[in-house]
Amino acid sequence: MAAALPLLLPLLLLASPSALAAGARPVTPVTEGNCQAPSWSRNGARLAYEVNYHQRKVIELYVYTPGAGEPRKVQPIQRGTSAITAGFSGPTESVAHEASWGPAYIDRFVYSASNASKDYNLYIDQAGAIAPAPGTDGGPAWSPDGRSIAFTSARTGQGDLYLIDAHQIDAPPRQLTTEDRSSELDAAWSPDGSRLAYVGHSDDGDSLWVFDDLQAGTRRRVVPWSHTQTRPAFSPDGHWLAFYSNHVDPTRFDLYATPADGSGSPALLAEGVVMSANGPAWTPDSQGLVYVQDDDAAFDPVFQVDLARPAAHRALATGTVGNGDLDVTLGTDGHTWLAVSAQGRVEDTVRDFKRIYVMQLPD
Repeated sequence: MAAALPLLLPLLLLASPSALAAGARPVTPVTEGNCQAPSWSRNGARLAYEVNYHQRKVIELYVYTPGAGEPRKVQPIQRGTSAITAGFSGPTESVAHEASWGPAYIDRFVYSASNASKDYNLYIDQAGAIAPAPGTDGGPAWSPDGRSIAFTSARTGQGDLYLIDAHQIDAPPRQLTTEDRSSELDAAWSPDGSRLAYVGHSDDGDSLWVFDDLQAGTRRRVVPWSHTQTRPAFSPDGHWLAFYSNHVDPTRFDLYATPADGSGSPALLAEGVVMSANGPAWTPDSQGLVYVQDDDAAFDPVFQVDLARPAAHRALATGTVGNGDLDVTLGTDGHTWLAVSAQGRVEDTVRDFKRIYVMQLPD
């Protein structure tokens, strides 16, 4: 935690009364691409995000550190095969995305990026590829204890889940699923690393599953619903599992939370939401979630809903419009912080591309 202390002052400055009254403020430069998928580090000190350049078909990954100047572009390190020091430059036109942070003591993230052969491999920030293989590797999820990295790979011809032992990073990954008629993706860890939730994608729809025991391979289906259940996210205390579903109305996605141990039924928390790239965003106290309402007429506002009062939804005065992906963290100053991808602020006359905005949430 000591490494994050120098960042406390910039966050406190953001939390001044005038800043809070102004709502969310942009923290990313103006670009000709849309900023998306904000992801806070586990100690709340840094923020990873993507910039999607649709015309060029390029996605770049950046890291923003409050008080440290411009965001840093993440560049995959491509090592040559003839010598350990050969070929340390990355492709100029590529995709780097899907950042998943390790624990605070590691303070790095794993992500997926394309290489010169147009394969997708996993990379550790400021390091080389891990478990490289022909095909596509993506959707990494680094366990909170730092011991394991789950990911989806097409190396067997089907999208299956694999597990990397972070203590034996050069060992072959262990295959977790072998389904013939489905692909497994969107892996999400419980806070203690004992459970792994994921989505099974097939022609029949997308279903949620949970490995309760990875060693034994014991798993269960979360809900027996039709259509799509996707992007699971455990609450910080591990007691709940939130997800999106369109089983009631295929034209919209709703937000649900269910007991993580399978002991109860899912509770509907919000109807008609914008799905966030990294899944539902829990508040640090595990008492509620922050979400974007899919409402074009109201410019897609941001709300907070508590588990104890699912009928009460509190609008958050972000001052932004065209909201989308978001993430929530407990900052180094002890306050809760929101990062959201938005088209701009209400008063903006030009709203060309989305940027990442940051705001302290009310205590």
